[in-house]
Amino acid sequence: YGPTDVFFPASLAGNWKMTRQVDFGNGKDPIVLAYPFRFIRSIDDNAVVADRGTNQAELEKAILQRFSKDESTSNNVRSYEWVPTNPNDLRLVLADGTRKEIKVTKRATENTDTTVSSSEFQRITQEDARGIPNISARRVVTKWKVIDDKNLEGLEIIYSMGGGDPMAAASSNAATVLSKSRMVLS
Repeated sequence: YGPTDVFFPASLAGNWKMTRQVDFGNGKDPIVLAYPFRFIRSIDDNAVVADRGTNQAELEKAILQRFSKDESTSNNVRSYEWVPTNPNDLRLVLADGTRKEIKVTKRATENTDTTVSSSEFQRITQEDARGIPNISARRVVTKWKVIDDKNLEGLEIIYSMGGGDPMAAASSNAATVLSKSRMVLS
């Protein structure tokens, strides 16, 4: 439901450096992640879209490198499948055999001359190396501000929408904030 993807000004096409400060709301200091990020041509000639496959793979690598003591985590994403003509379906296979699928089920966007806002509902299916799935739902609310052709600033809030355990009490299905991120693309 909604727009086919989140569209950004065509002038943003290309490779960027993402610096993401993530606060998990657990009383600890936010973590800082830095990784490559890119925008690619879209079905709209006057716009670009985030390369969700590459960007998610780079985010997964940055997270594992941040929390792993193992120096060999640079190749922790074995493969991913994503194409701009089907932007709602992203599948990753991590080095340990874990499979992760991110499926956008509903999207709303709003663009102005200097901002791009989006709200996406996503179903996350993550299988461990034994193939046992864990299914969850989340909402990702993002707002980007174009500072100039070389700088963007963004805020992102990820909410858990419940799910995963159909036997859980109904009260556990309330939306809760998983993380808040301040993002800078340069």
